Amino acid sequence: MTRKLRKIPERKWVGGVCAGVAYWLGVPAWLARLVLTLSVLCFGFGLLLYLLLWIFMPAWDATPADYDAVSGG
Repeated sequence: MTRKLRKIPERKWVGGVCAGVAYWLGVPAWLARLVLTLSVLCFGFGLLLYLLLWIFMPAWDATPADYDAVSGG
C-alpha cells in the first residue's frame, strides 16, 4: 500500500505536517520533528518549507488506522 503525503491534524504539535511526513516516510514522528528543528536552527530553510507544506499539503479526514504501527504514535 502506498501512503499519501497529507497532514494529520489529530497528531499535531503545530500543524500536523511532521506527523504526516513521518507517516509518509515510515519513520517515527519524533525523528521528523527533530530533522525539521535542526534544519530550522542550522540552515534556516526548514521554516519556509514547513510553512509551505502547512499551507499546501491536504489533510487526512481522520488519522490513518496504521499510523501508530508506522510512525510510532
